Amino acid sequence: MNYHLGKRSMTNLIGVHPALAFVVTEAIKITEQDFTVFEGVRSLERQKALLASGDSQTLHSYHLYGLAVDLVAWVDGQPSWDPKYYPAINRAVKAVMARYNINSTIENGADIWNGWDHPHWQMSGMMAYYDVRELAA
Repeated sequence: MNYHLGKRSMTNLIGVHPALAFVVTEAIKITEQDFTVFEGVRSLERQKALLASGDSQTLHSYHLYGLAVDLVAWVDGQPSWDPKYYPAINRAVKAVMARYNINSTIENGADIWNGWDHPHWQMSGMMAYYDVRELAA
């Protein structure tokens, strides 16, 4: 298949670190599983709501900094969080990172947290170097 990112996905990449945004835009071209950029940069209010609902485990998310994206599988015109769809997305992202020799600080949530949060990708250890909130000020 030849997938592409839609307008919503591209909008959700605004403010995301350029290296991570590049990996995502290249991964969609080679993936065997369609996906959407469900979320990129988050507001503190959104993060608080996700923490309260149990959909996040931290108030200090990489999303707040522009250092994370949630790549959600797109199945039959709908987002799906079913884990069976995520290995293909994972392979595509890692293939792009290898092809372009992108720093391995880009990590998948399922790898970081023992199988939890398959859609999440973050640039670990980069909070001291990139903060989209400072760029917007």
